Amino acid sequence: MDMKEIIARVPDYTCFMTVDELDQSTQKLASDYPDRVQVRCVGHSRAGHPIQLIQIGHGSKNALVFACPHPNEPIGSLTVDFLTRELASNEALEKELDYTWYFIKCIDIDGSRMNEGWFKGPFGITNYMHHYFRPAFRDQVEWTFPVEYKKLSFNSPIPETKVLMDLIDTLRPEFMFSLHNLGFGGAYWYITKNLPELYPKFYDIVKQMGIPRKLGEAEAPYAVTFAPAVFQMMKARDSYDYNERFTGKDPVAGHNYGTSSDEYANRDGKDRTLTFVCELPYFYSDKIDDTSLTDRDRSDVILESCDMKEKLDGQTRDIFRRVEDLLSCDDNYFRRALEEKLGGSESIEAQRAWAKSPECAGKATQAQMFDNLYVMRYFRCTNLCLLLRGIDFELGRAAERGFTAEQMQRLHDAFDATNALLDSECAYLEENMH
Repeated sequence: MDMKEIIARVPDYTCFMTVDELDQSTQKLASDYPDRVQVRCVGHSRAGHPIQLIQIGHGSKNALVFACPHPNEPIGSLTVDFLTRELASNEALEKELDYTWYFIKCIDIDGSRMNEGWFKGPFGITNYMHHYFRPAFRDQVEWTFPVEYKKLSFNSPIPETKVLMDLIDTLRPEFMFSLHNLGFGGAYWYITKNLPELYPKFYDIVKQMGIPRKLGEAEAPYAVTFAPAVFQMMKARDSYDYNERFTGKDPVAGHNYGTSSDEYANRDGKDRTLTFVCELPYFYSDKIDDTSLTDRDRSDVILESCDMKEKLDGQTRDIFRRVEDLLSCDDNYFRRALEEKLGGSESIEAQRAWAKSPECAGKATQAQMFDNLYVMRYFRCTNLCLLLRGIDFELGRAAERGFTAEQMQRLHDAFDATNALLDSECAYLEENMH
Protein backbone atom coordinates (compact mmCIF):
# COMPACT_ATOMS: atom_id res chain seq x y z
CA MET A 1 0.00 0.00 0.00
CA ASP A 2 1.54 3.30 -1.13
CA MET A 3 -0.03 5.88 1.15
CA LYS A 4 1.57 8.84 -0.65
CA GLU A 5 0.11 7.67 -3.94
CA ILE A 6 -3.34 7.35 -2.37
CA ILE A 7 -3.15 10.74 -0.68
CA ALA A 8 -2.09 12.31 -3.98
CA ARG A 9 -5.48 11.29 -5.37
CA VAL A 10 -7.42 13.22 -2.74
CA PRO A 11 -9.16 16.12 -4.54
CA ASP A 12 -8.17 19.68 -3.73
CA TYR A 13 -11.46 20.47 -2.00
CA THR A 14 -12.30 24.18 -1.91
CA CYS A 15 -15.50 23.91 0.15
CA PHE A 16 -17.64 21.43 2.05
CA MET A 17 -20.44 19.29 0.60
CA THR A 18 -24.02 19.82 1.67
CA VAL A 19 -26.19 16.92 2.83
CA ASP A 20 -27.90 16.80 -0.58
CA GLU A 21 -24.54 16.77 -2.38
CA LEU A 22 -23.31 13.92 -0.18
CA ASP A 23 -26.46 11.93 -0.98
CA GLN A 24 -26.00 12.54 -4.71
CA SER A 25 -22.39 11.45 -4.49
CA THR A 26 -23.42 8.24 -2.71
CA GLN A 27 -25.99 7.45 -5.39
CA LYS A 28 -23.40 7.98 -8.12
CA LEU A 29 -20.90 5.76 -6.29
CA ALA A 30 -23.44 2.94 -6.10
CA SER A 31 -24.29 3.45 -9.76
CA ASP A 32 -20.63 3.45 -10.83
CA TYR A 33 -19.72 0.32 -8.82
CA PRO A 34 -22.89 -1.77 -8.50
CA ASP A 35 -20.92 -4.98 -7.86
CA ARG A 36 -18.67 -3.46 -5.20
CA VAL A 37 -20.87 -1.00 -3.29
CA GLN A 38 -24.04 -1.66 -1.33
CA VAL A 39 -26.13 1.22 -0.01
CA ARG A 40 -29.07 0.82 2.34
CA CYS A 41 -31.14 2.99 4.65
CA VAL A 42 -30.48 2.13 8.30
CA GLY A 43 -32.73 4.72 9.92
CA HIS A 44 -33.89 8.30 9.76
CA SER A 45 -32.88 11.59 11.32
CA ARG A 46 -35.24 13.32 13.72
CA ALA A 47 -36.53 15.37 10.77
CA GLY A 48 -37.11 12.20 8.75
CA HIS A 49 -34.12 12.23 6.39
CA PRO A 50 -32.81 8.74 5.46
CA ILE A 51 -29.45 7.72 6.95
CA GLN A 52 -27.52 5.83 4.28
CA LEU A 53 -25.03 3.08 5.13
CA ILE A 54 -22.39 2.31 2.50
CA GLN A 55 -20.86 -1.19 2.59
CA ILE A 56 -17.67 -2.01 0.68
CA GLY A 57 -15.51 -5.14 0.77
CA HIS A 58 -15.67 -8.62 2.27
CA GLY A 59 -12.77 -8.67 4.71
CA SER A 60 -12.42 -10.79 7.82
CA LYS A 61 -12.89 -7.81 10.18
CA ASN A 62 -15.52 -5.07 10.39
CA ALA A 63 -14.80 -1.33 10.39
CA LEU A 64 -17.44 1.30 11.18
CA VAL A 65 -16.65 4.84 10.00
CA PHE A 66 -19.02 7.77 10.51
CA ALA A 67 -18.65 11.48 9.85
CA CYS A 68 -20.32 14.58 11.32
CA PRO A 69 -20.90 13.17 14.81
CA HIS A 70 -21.01 16.88 15.60
CA PRO A 71 -22.70 18.86 12.81
CA ASN A 72 -20.21 21.74 12.78
CA GLU A 73 -17.47 19.22 11.92
CA PRO A 74 -17.81 18.36 8.20
CA ILE A 75 -14.17 17.63 7.33
CA GLY A 76 -14.85 13.92 7.87
CA SER A 77 -17.67 13.91 5.32
CA LEU A 78 -15.11 14.74 2.62
CA THR A 79 -12.76 12.09 4.00
CA VAL A 80 -15.50 9.46 3.76
CA ASP A 81 -16.59 10.69 0.33
CA PHE A 82 -13.04 10.17 -0.97
CA LEU A 83 -12.32 6.94 0.90
CA THR A 84 -15.50 5.19 -0.25
CA ARG A 85 -14.65 5.91 -3.89
CA GLU A 86 -11.01 4.91 -3.40
CA LEU A 87 -11.96 1.56 -1.86
CA ALA A 88 -14.63 0.92 -4.49
CA SER A 89 -12.21 1.59 -7.35
CA ASN A 90 -9.10 0.05 -5.76
CA GLU A 91 -9.86 -3.62 -5.18
CA ALA A 92 -6.21 -4.39 -4.32
CA LEU A 93 -6.27 -1.85 -1.47
CA GLU A 94 -9.58 -3.18 -0.17
CA LYS A 95 -8.24 -6.75 -0.10
CA GLU A 96 -4.95 -5.73 1.49
CA LEU A 97 -6.74 -3.98 4.36
CA ASP A 98 -8.93 -7.09 4.91
CA TYR A 99 -11.92 -5.19 6.33
CA THR A 100 -15.58 -5.12 5.51
CA TRP A 101 -16.17 -1.40 5.57
CA TYR A 102 -19.34 0.34 6.74
CA PHE A 103 -19.53 4.08 6.17
CA ILE A 104 -21.98 6.86 7.05
CA LYS A 105 -21.07 10.15 5.41
CA CYS A 106 -23.15 12.27 7.77
CA ILE A 107 -24.73 10.91 10.96
CA ASP A 108 -26.14 14.25 12.23
CA ILE A 109 -27.99 15.26 9.08
CA ASP A 110 -30.39 17.80 10.61
CA GLY A 111 -27.63 19.61 12.50
CA SER A 112 -25.38 19.63 9.44
CA ARG A 113 -28.09 21.38 7.43
CA MET A 114 -28.11 24.07 10.13
CA ASN A 115 -24.38 24.67 9.47
CA GLU A 116 -24.53 24.78 5.68
CA GLY A 117 -24.50 28.59 5.68
CA TRP A 118 -20.71 28.52 6.07
CA PHE A 119 -19.93 25.33 4.09
CA LYS A 120 -19.22 27.24 0.85
CA GLY A 121 -17.19 30.04 2.45
CA PRO A 122 -15.80 32.58 2.75
CA PHE A 123 -13.67 30.74 5.30
CA GLY A 124 -12.98 33.19 8.06
CA ILE A 125 -13.85 33.39 11.74
CA THR A 126 -16.69 35.90 11.30
CA ASN A 127 -18.57 33.97 8.60
CA TYR A 128 -18.12 30.71 10.49
CA MET A 129 -19.44 32.23 13.70
CA HIS A 130 -22.52 33.75 12.06
CA HIS A 131 -23.62 30.37 10.64
CA TYR A 132 -22.40 28.05 13.42
CA PHE A 133 -24.58 25.50 15.18
CA ARG A 134 -23.69 22.79 17.67
CA PRO A 135 -26.47 21.10 19.64
CA ALA A 136 -26.82 20.65 23.37
CA PHE A 137 -25.23 17.46 24.72
CA ARG A 138 -28.65 15.85 25.07
CA ASP A 139 -29.20 16.42 21.33
CA GLN A 140 -25.78 15.19 20.19
CA VAL A 141 -25.21 11.89 18.40
CA GLU A 142 -21.83 11.25 20.02
CA TRP A 143 -22.93 11.93 23.61
CA THR A 144 -26.31 10.24 23.98
CA PHE A 145 -25.22 6.61 24.26
CA PRO A 146 -26.61 4.87 27.38
CA VAL A 147 -24.46 4.84 30.49
CA GLU A 148 -24.68 3.73 34.12
CA TYR A 149 -21.99 5.05 36.47
CA LYS A 150 -22.26 5.78 40.19
CA LYS A 151 -25.38 8.01 40.43
CA LEU A 152 -25.38 8.71 36.71
CA SER A 153 -28.04 6.89 34.70
CA PHE A 154 -28.89 7.83 31.10
CA ASN A 155 -30.85 5.82 28.57
CA SER A 156 -32.47 8.29 26.15
CA PRO A 157 -30.48 7.98 22.92
CA ILE A 158 -31.65 10.13 20.05
CA PRO A 159 -32.69 8.33 16.80
CA GLU A 160 -29.31 8.89 15.12
CA THR A 161 -27.51 7.42 18.13
CA LYS A 162 -29.83 4.41 18.04
CA VAL A 163 -28.70 3.79 14.45
CA LEU A 164 -25.08 3.63 15.61
CA MET A 165 -25.98 1.49 18.61
CA ASP A 166 -27.68 -1.06 16.33
CA LEU A 167 -24.66 -1.11 14.00
CA ILE A 168 -22.19 -1.47 16.87
CA ASP A 169 -24.21 -4.31 18.40
CA THR A 170 -24.70 -6.06 15.06
CA LEU A 171 -21.26 -5.58 13.51
CA ARG A 172 -19.15 -5.63 16.68
CA PRO A 173 -16.50 -3.65 14.77
CA GLU A 174 -12.83 -4.25 15.48
CA PHE A 175 -12.14 -0.71 14.29
CA MET A 176 -14.35 2.37 14.66
CA PHE A 177 -13.49 5.82 13.33
CA SER A 178 -15.56 8.77 14.57
CA LEU A 179 -14.49 11.69 12.37
CA HIS A 180 -14.22 14.96 14.28
CA ASN A 181 -12.62 18.38 13.86
CA LEU A 182 -12.37 21.64 15.76
CA GLY A 183 -12.84 25.31 15.07
CA PHE A 184 -9.46 26.71 16.12
CA GLY A 185 -6.34 24.98 17.34
CA GLY A 186 -4.02 22.23 16.17
CA ALA A 187 -4.24 18.54 15.33
CA TYR A 188 -4.70 16.05 18.15
CA TRP A 189 -5.84 12.47 18.50
CA TYR A 190 -7.88 10.15 20.72
CA ILE A 191 -7.52 6.39 20.81
CA THR A 192 -8.99 3.62 22.97
CA LYS A 193 -5.69 2.23 24.22
CA ASN A 194 -2.06 3.27 24.22
CA LEU A 195 -0.33 2.33 20.95
CA PRO A 196 2.89 4.37 21.02
CA GLU A 197 4.24 2.87 17.81
CA LEU A 198 1.58 4.83 15.89
CA TYR A 199 2.22 8.32 17.26
CA PRO A 200 5.36 9.18 15.22
CA LYS A 201 3.27 8.40 12.12
CA PHE A 202 0.51 10.73 13.31
CA TYR A 203 3.06 13.50 13.82
CA ASP A 204 4.69 12.90 10.42
CA ILE A 205 1.39 13.15 8.54
CA VAL A 206 0.39 16.55 9.94
CA LYS A 207 3.95 17.86 9.65
CA GLN A 208 3.94 17.02 5.93
CA MET A 209 0.66 18.91 5.59
CA GLY A 210 1.90 21.95 7.50
CA ILE A 211 -0.64 21.52 10.30
CA PRO A 212 0.65 22.16 13.85
CA ARG A 213 -0.06 19.80 16.73
CA LYS A 214 -2.17 21.10 19.60
CA LEU A 215 0.42 21.33 22.38
CA GLY A 216 -1.34 23.75 24.71
CA GLU A 217 -4.11 22.73 27.07
CA ALA A 218 -5.96 19.46 26.56
CA GLU A 219 -9.57 19.68 25.41
CA ALA A 220 -10.63 18.73 28.94
CA PRO A 221 -8.53 18.93 32.13
CA TYR A 222 -9.28 15.27 32.87
CA ALA A 223 -8.04 13.94 29.51
CA VAL A 224 -5.48 11.14 29.95
CA THR A 225 -2.36 11.90 27.88
CA PHE A 226 -0.63 9.03 26.06
CA ALA A 227 1.84 11.31 24.25
CA PRO A 228 1.97 14.99 23.21
CA ALA A 229 -1.39 15.70 21.49
CA VAL A 230 -2.50 12.06 21.85
CA PHE A 231 -5.13 11.17 24.46
CA GLN A 232 -7.17 8.25 25.69
CA MET A 233 -10.78 8.27 24.49
CA MET A 234 -12.86 10.20 27.03
CA LYS A 235 -15.86 8.73 28.82
CA ALA A 236 -18.77 10.18 30.76
CA ARG A 237 -17.26 8.79 33.95
CA ASP A 238 -14.12 10.93 33.42
CA SER A 239 -16.15 14.14 33.46
CA TYR A 240 -18.16 12.85 36.44
CA ASP A 241 -15.07 12.08 38.53
CA TYR A 242 -13.37 15.37 37.66
CA ASN A 243 -16.35 17.52 38.64
CA GLU A 244 -16.93 15.48 41.79
CA ARG A 245 -13.30 15.92 42.80
CA PHE A 246 -12.98 19.66 42.16
CA THR A 247 -16.42 20.93 43.18
CA GLY A 248 -17.38 18.50 45.93
CA LYS A 249 -20.90 18.53 44.47
CA ASP A 250 -23.07 15.78 43.01
CA PRO A 251 -22.15 15.77 39.29
CA VAL A 252 -25.52 14.25 38.36
CA ALA A 253 -27.32 17.53 39.02
CA GLY A 254 -28.12 18.94 35.59
CA HIS A 255 -26.38 16.07 33.78
CA ASN A 256 -28.88 15.05 31.12
CA TYR A 257 -26.72 13.33 28.51
CA GLY A 258 -24.96 10.01 28.09
CA THR A 259 -21.57 8.74 26.99
CA SER A 260 -19.56 8.26 23.81
CA SER A 261 -19.66 5.62 21.08
CA ASP A 262 -16.33 4.26 22.33
CA GLU A 263 -17.55 3.64 25.88
CA TYR A 264 -20.72 2.05 24.50
CA ALA A 265 -18.82 -0.24 22.13
CA ASN A 266 -16.47 -1.31 24.93
CA ARG A 267 -18.97 -1.31 27.79
CA ASP A 268 -17.97 -4.85 28.77
CA GLY A 269 -14.51 -3.50 29.66
CA LYS A 270 -12.63 -5.68 27.17
CA ASP A 271 -11.70 -2.91 24.69
CA ARG A 272 -12.85 -5.14 21.84
CA THR A 273 -13.33 -2.15 19.53
CA LEU A 274 -10.40 0.14 18.82
CA THR A 275 -11.86 3.63 18.41
CA PHE A 276 -9.85 6.34 16.74
CA VAL A 277 -10.51 10.08 16.52
CA CYS A 278 -8.42 12.66 14.72
CA GLU A 279 -9.24 16.29 15.48
CA LEU A 280 -8.27 18.70 12.69
CA PRO A 281 -8.62 22.51 12.86
CA TYR A 282 -10.23 24.89 10.40
CA PHE A 283 -8.04 27.71 11.71
CA TYR A 284 -4.69 27.53 13.45
CA SER A 285 -1.81 29.72 14.59
CA ASP A 286 1.92 29.21 14.99
CA LYS A 287 1.38 29.65 18.73
CA ILE A 288 -0.52 26.35 18.97
CA ASP A 289 2.61 24.18 19.14
CA ASP A 290 5.05 26.67 20.71
CA THR A 291 6.29 25.01 23.90
CA SER A 292 8.71 27.76 24.90
CA LEU A 293 8.02 29.15 28.37
CA THR A 294 6.41 32.50 29.09
CA ASP A 295 7.05 34.57 32.22
CA ARG A 296 3.51 33.90 33.49
CA ASP A 297 2.36 31.18 35.88
CA ARG A 298 0.13 28.64 34.22
CA SER A 299 -2.35 28.79 37.08
CA ASP A 300 -2.73 32.58 36.67
CA VAL A 301 -3.32 32.22 32.93
CA ILE A 302 -6.03 29.59 33.54
CA LEU A 303 -7.70 31.81 36.14
CA GLU A 304 -7.63 34.76 33.72
CA SER A 305 -9.31 32.49 31.16
CA CYS A 306 -12.01 31.69 33.73
CA ASP A 307 -12.57 35.42 34.29
CA MET A 308 -12.91 35.98 30.55
CA LYS A 309 -15.44 33.16 30.19
CA GLU A 310 -17.52 34.42 33.11
CA LYS A 311 -17.55 37.97 31.69
CA LEU A 312 -18.56 36.87 28.19
CA ASP A 313 -21.15 34.45 29.59
CA GLY A 314 -22.58 37.28 31.69
CA GLN A 315 -22.93 39.56 28.65
CA THR A 316 -24.58 36.77 26.68
CA ARG A 317 -26.87 35.85 29.56
CA ASP A 318 -28.01 39.47 30.01
CA ILE A 319 -29.23 39.65 26.41
CA PHE A 320 -30.76 36.17 26.54
CA ARG A 321 -32.85 37.07 29.58
CA ARG A 322 -34.47 39.95 27.69
CA VAL A 323 -36.06 37.51 25.22
CA GLU A 324 -35.94 34.20 27.08
CA ASP A 325 -39.74 33.99 27.21
CA LEU A 326 -39.94 34.34 23.41
CA LEU A 327 -37.51 31.53 22.50
CA SER A 328 -39.20 28.12 22.40
CA CYS A 329 -37.81 25.45 24.71
CA ASP A 330 -39.18 22.65 22.51
CA ASP A 331 -37.99 23.12 18.94
CA ASN A 332 -35.56 26.04 19.09
CA TYR A 333 -32.39 23.95 19.19
CA PHE A 334 -30.23 27.07 19.33
CA ARG A 335 -31.87 28.01 22.62
CA ARG A 336 -31.53 24.45 23.96
CA ALA A 337 -27.80 24.47 23.25
CA LEU A 338 -27.29 27.98 24.64
CA GLU A 339 -29.12 27.29 27.88
CA GLU A 340 -26.96 24.27 28.55
CA LYS A 341 -23.74 26.18 27.91
CA LEU A 342 -24.76 29.16 30.01
CA GLY A 343 -25.79 26.83 32.82
CA GLY A 344 -22.34 25.29 33.17
CA SER A 345 -21.00 27.44 36.00
CA GLU A 346 -19.82 24.28 37.79
CA SER A 347 -17.29 23.65 35.01
CA ILE A 348 -15.67 27.05 35.62
CA GLU A 349 -15.79 26.44 39.36
CA ALA A 350 -14.04 23.11 38.85
CA GLN A 351 -11.48 24.69 36.53
CA ARG A 352 -10.65 27.37 39.10
CA ALA A 353 -10.01 24.70 41.72
CA TRP A 354 -7.96 22.66 39.24
CA ALA A 355 -5.87 25.74 38.34
CA LYS A 356 -4.82 26.04 41.99
CA SER A 357 -3.80 22.38 42.22
CA PRO A 358 -0.20 21.12 41.86
CA GLU A 359 -1.13 19.85 38.38
CA CYS A 360 -1.00 23.43 37.09
CA ALA A 361 2.18 24.58 38.83
CA GLY A 362 5.00 26.21 36.87
CA LYS A 363 5.25 28.67 34.02
CA ALA A 364 2.82 28.53 31.11
CA THR A 365 4.10 27.74 27.64
CA GLN A 366 3.26 30.00 24.73
CA ALA A 367 0.82 27.34 23.52
CA GLN A 368 -0.89 27.10 26.91
CA MET A 369 -1.24 30.86 27.16
CA PHE A 370 -2.61 31.14 23.60
CA ASP A 371 -5.06 28.31 24.30
CA ASN A 372 -6.36 29.87 27.49
CA LEU A 373 -6.57 33.51 26.44
CA TYR A 374 -7.55 33.28 22.78
CA VAL A 375 -8.72 29.81 21.76
CA MET A 376 -11.02 29.59 24.80
CA ARG A 377 -12.39 33.02 23.91
CA TYR A 378 -13.04 31.82 20.37
CA PHE A 379 -15.05 28.86 21.65
CA ARG A 380 -16.92 30.98 24.19
CA CYS A 381 -18.05 33.29 21.40
CA THR A 382 -20.03 30.40 19.93
CA ASN A 383 -22.58 31.07 22.69
CA LEU A 384 -23.26 34.40 21.01
CA CYS A 385 -23.72 32.59 17.69
CA LEU A 386 -26.33 30.31 19.26
CA LEU A 387 -28.17 33.28 20.79
CA LEU A 388 -28.12 35.22 17.54
CA ARG A 389 -29.46 32.30 15.53
CA GLY A 390 -31.99 31.42 18.22
CA ILE A 391 -33.45 34.93 17.99
CA ASP A 392 -33.35 34.86 14.20
CA PHE A 393 -35.16 31.51 14.21
CA GLU A 394 -38.08 33.04 16.11
CA LEU A 395 -38.11 36.18 13.96
CA GLY A 396 -38.42 33.93 10.92
CA ARG A 397 -41.69 32.51 12.22
CA ALA A 398 -43.02 35.58 14.03
CA ALA A 399 -46.40 35.47 12.27
CA GLU A 400 -46.85 31.81 13.13
CA ARG A 401 -46.11 32.54 16.79
CA GLY A 402 -48.36 35.62 16.83
CA PHE A 403 -45.85 37.99 18.41
CA THR A 404 -47.06 41.44 19.41
CA ALA A 405 -45.33 44.65 18.27
CA GLU A 406 -43.66 44.92 21.70
CA GLN A 407 -42.38 41.35 21.50
CA MET A 408 -41.08 41.89 17.98
CA GLN A 409 -39.23 45.00 19.12
CA ARG A 410 -37.62 43.08 21.98
CA LEU A 411 -36.46 40.39 19.56
CA HIS A 412 -35.03 42.94 17.11
CA ASP A 413 -33.25 44.85 19.89
CA ALA A 414 -31.76 41.65 21.29
CA PHE A 415 -30.70 40.55 17.81
CA ASP A 416 -28.93 43.87 17.19
CA ALA A 417 -27.19 43.78 20.60
CA THR A 418 -26.01 40.19 20.08
CA ASN A 419 -24.87 40.89 16.54
CA ALA A 420 -22.85 43.93 17.64
CA LEU A 421 -21.17 42.00 20.48
CA LEU A 422 -20.41 39.03 18.24
CA ASP A 423 -18.92 41.21 15.51
CA SER A 424 -16.79 43.01 18.10
CA GLU A 425 -15.50 39.69 19.47
CA CYS A 426 -14.80 38.32 15.97
CA ALA A 427 -12.84 41.47 15.08
CA TYR A 428 -10.79 41.10 18.26
CA LEU A 429 -10.07 37.42 17.54
CA GLU A 430 -9.14 37.99 13.91
CA GLU A 431 -6.79 40.81 14.94
CA ASN A 432 -5.08 38.86 17.73
CA MET A 433 -5.11 35.21 16.63
CA HIS A 434 -3.33 35.62 13.29
